[in-house]
Amino acid sequence: MNPHHRYLAAACGLWLSVSGCRCGMTGPAVGAPPAALAVADRPALLATLAAEAEREFFFAERGGAVAWVDQEGGASRVVLNGRAGKAYAAVGQIALSPDGRRSAHAALADGSWRMVVDGVEGKGYAELQGPVFSPDGTHLAYQARAGEAWHLVVDGTVSGPSRTPYQGPEFSADSSRIAFIADTDDRGFGRLVVSDLAFGSPQVVEPLAADLRSSDDRSGIAAIAASGQKGRALAVAFDRPDRARRGPVYDAIWTPVLGRGGAPLAYLAERGGQRLAVLDEQEEPLQAGEVFGHPVIRPGRKALGLIMLSGGSVVLHQAFAQGEKDGAPVESAESLSWSGDGNTFAYVAQRKDRWFLVAGGREGPTFDRAVAPRFSPDGRLLVYRARQDGKRFVVVADATGKTVRQHPAYQQVFQPQFTADGRSVAYGVKDGPQLRWVVEPL
Repeated sequence: MNPHHRYLAAACGLWLSVSGCRCGMTGPAVGAPPAALAVADRPALLATLAAEAEREFFFAERGGAVAWVDQEGGASRVVLNGRAGKAYAAVGQIALSPDGRRSAHAALADGSWRMVVDGVEGKGYAELQGPVFSPDGTHLAYQARAGEAWHLVVDGTVSGPSRTPYQGPEFSADSSRIAFIADTDDRGFGRLVVSDLAFGSPQVVEPLAADLRSSDDRSGIAAIAASGQKGRALAVAFDRPDRARRGPVYDAIWTPVLGRGGAPLAYLAERGGQRLAVLDEQEEPLQAGEVFGHPVIRPGRKALGLIMLSGGSVVLHQAFAQGEKDGAPVESAESLSWSGDGNTFAYVAQRKDRWFLVAGGREGPTFDRAVAPRFSPDGRLLVYRARQDGKRFVVVADATGKTVRQHPAYQQVFQPQFTADGRSVAYGVKDGPQLRWVVEPL
């Protein structure tokens, strides 16, 4: 494996994957960018299933829609809020705009793949990947292969060709620009481009870049730039792609992360056989052990949180944080996040087949499974999903991990979002045959 990427496969495969629709605890990973528009704050019955069957459900991030695929007689139909669409030989990934007002999916019709956007079929291609809606839901991007060439398609506008599938695209927070990597080589490096959505003014930021990743607030992107057989991290603001920041050259580099507002820039690196945690060009030797996932920048502090396998146990390590002790050893851990002020951290951990919340170093109650803790906007409370004895529900805890409230149980529970007033959480559920958007107080 390329030294620039050597830890990525283990990180993604071992610790960051959470079983999806099969166990009813689906949803985006913690740390997704905040909603640009308000979350639906009123409960709603979105659809009722005519018959039970094994399906994967997709709820719009902020409410308003749920979609799934029904199969019958060798044909597939996308069902949106209970209304079945046209039958196709096959359908691809479903995407819903964050507010649930728009939908898109690939469909195989007459021997070619077409993107079906809001029920309307697009041009036929040999292969499609995506789709991805912009944060405001008004724009749609996907990848399309015509012959041997790949293209990005944004709102029907087709980019120039790429020899290989793209890395990305990533939309900016205001939904006006995209970043992507094209024409990757056998190491995974290609042209890093930031462009307007019509591809009228694309700017090549770096000729050889990899591991494209947007900041949580989508103000910019981080990536790795090749420097011969070595590498360096770079940070690019969407609104100033001509002013990319580049870090020092290292023998190997991986998992670049860009903080909110375009700073700081953090990553892991190696020089002369020594592994390092790097934060805005400050270096700290990395203790022995395997690092899983991306480092998490502590808001308002010059510190990084790292989930590490060390001495046969998994621990939370805080780099650049003098006086902070490592977390208690556990068998597994994931979904590290910090409160907005950086005063408290949280993640979920496993010990002896039991999962629990760790908040500020204190452990909460145990469950068969717990996932995806998120801090409330004021940082006082946390919400996370849990499963116990086949029941799935949302738990509200204080900043010490103590349970404040346990919401009703359902067959499936999807990722909670905070309402605009910060007093409630809203999320999709499967409740018997009903697919509902529920709103519960914190």
